[in-house]
Amino acid sequence: MFKYLKEKKQKLLRFLFGSFSFTALMFAFQACYGMPERDIEVAIQGRVTDFETNEPIEGLEVTSDIVGLTDTTDQNGQFADPMGRRALYVWEEYHFTVTDIDSTENGEYETLDTVLPALDLTQPLQLKVKKVSDAQ
Repeated sequence: MFKYLKEKKQKLLRFLFGSFSFTALMFAFQACYGMPERDIEVAIQGRVTDFETNEPIEGLEVTSDIVGLTDTTDQNGQFADPMGRRALYVWEEYHFTVTDIDSTENGEYETLDTVLPALDLTQPLQLKVKKVSDAQ
């Protein structure tokens, strides 16, 4: 019976010592390196223009790997995140794709794939696409 209690006591002490050691290690890490920035609040918006003429382009679809971000550019080439403001991780990069979905109306444009750091999303995006052919 005493052997059983002694083993239980040792397991409890090991657990407590391990827990305190881990906690002390985390406090030391935080003291040395500080807390990383968690996220930033951004309203993702921007404008898509022709690469050569800098004219706005209507009817292009802007999508991202950010969940729910899909919009079509208006007559001013403007797009905006339908979800409004989002919390994004500062250290992350986000993929954006601009696709021509009405190639016969305003000419055909190349698909643009780009990756942007989260800090670039705090300002309105300026995306430029190249024209492949004129409208039919």
